[in-house]
Amino acid sequence: MAREGSRPCYDPAGSDHALRAVLQDLRTGRWMAMRTLLAETTEAWRWTQRTQILAAAAAGSDVVRAWLAEEPDCAHAAVMRARVGVERALRARRERHLRAHELWIEAWDAAQTATGLAPRDPVPWICLLALAQLDPGQRWAEHRADPPAPPLPPGPWELLAEAAARDPYNREAHHRVLQFLYAREGGHDGPTAAAGTARSGAGEAAGHFGAGPEAPAGRTGAGGETATDHIDAGLMEVAGRPGVGPTEPTGHPGTEITEAAVHPATGLAAAGLAAATSRTGAGDDTVTGHPAAGPQQVAVRTGAGPQGAAGRAVAAPEVAAGRARTGVDESSDLHRRLDEASGYARWAAGQAPAGSALHLLPLYVRVERHRRLGERQARWTTETAAREARTALTSWFEQAPADRRAQPDLNHLAHALWSTGQYAAAAAVFEAIGPYFTPPPWMYRARGRDRAVDVFTAARDRCRTATGPAT
Repeated sequence: MAREGSRPCYDPAGSDHALRAVLQDLRTGRWMAMRTLLAETTEAWRWTQRTQILAAAAAGSDVVRAWLAEEPDCAHAAVMRARVGVERALRARRERHLRAHELWIEAWDAAQTATGLAPRDPVPWICLLALAQLDPGQRWAEHRADPPAPPLPPGPWELLAEAAARDPYNREAHHRVLQFLYAREGGHDGPTAAAGTARSGAGEAAGHFGAGPEAPAGRTGAGGETATDHIDAGLMEVAGRPGVGPTEPTGHPGTEITEAAVHPATGLAAAGLAAATSRTGAGDDTVTGHPAAGPQQVAVRTGAGPQGAAGRAVAAPEVAAGRARTGVDESSDLHRRLDEASGYARWAAGQAPAGSALHLLPLYVRVERHRRLGERQARWTTETAAREARTALTSWFEQAPADRRAQPDLNHLAHALWSTGQYAAAAAVFEAIGPYFTPPPWMYRARGRDRAVDVFTAARDRCRTATGPAT
């Protein structure tokens, strides 16, 4: 419990003291403690959380590569390689780095490799989901699969199904889908032939995409050194910049990952996601590994083998130029993307069991609307906003075990309750937050990230005052 008037601090590890100790070791270039911690992490929600935070800390160094050099067949090291690759690719795209495309392709290769080495792990599939946002035009077949429910647009639903088969209601997986929807350009809103294209064979995939940019020499199986071997000082500065937290699944830095993993036999929207999984032709085999034909079939099924990947990659400036040429109204397109994300958040929350962090998804979308369009468009004073906050309070906060409440979720809930005037409920959530906080969502009401703590403490004090003297 935080003391009256005390100022919280941001710490990626939050109350995970074992993780905090390992992060200190990691920053000095030592990986043995990371290996030990991951070997001791058996719960899927905590595994997902820890691997993401560790990857954010390791992205600016060669510590994971050093681990792989010592233990090249270690599945945990392979998963961390995929995590670090995704972190670097997303940061490089955000910074418009010249090697962004190479790092995207390398991250995709690393994630595909990890799916084979760790067949029961949801994280490699979450990594592939995270990379979907780098393809806003949905040129990759795996990013335009038919949706599990009619109101939803085509998207990376088969990747989500793979993650759900291994860890139903995984928090990060669904936040990664939100991030994809924020970036999605549209234009693939009707029935798609992607599934047929994806299963038409490796030769056709290579031929269809052969006209695109040549795959970098560092691709898996291409020989030579990898793109990471040639990361220059500029990118290492981006990856290792002090104060940069994990690349947050909703576009905000500094998120830990957690999930109340329950009902493992069902998964989110069991019928819809089961149907999505069945479209991959993988059935039960995908839960324990690749389909019988092996990794090559997976590359064919997704339509994203090594030859095809480079041909489908689109640099951000080209995407922006394409929108300008087609005359797409940026404002209406942004509203459309936010509306799609809002619809998805409500749909996913409606399928989630009590205690699941998915009940907070609508709050994240409302914050994103606030961030992009302003406070008036976020409509915090409406009954809908108040109802979303109450639902998250009763369906998640009052149901989830205290150690599974992620700090970003607590902060978003406290912010939503405060924003909608539900001060007594917000005060209880502020107490649960304790000495740690996350800059989002408070930073969007402040003049800069460094002032987020001022907004947080003012909101906390307001809610405490409304509920009477502290005891």
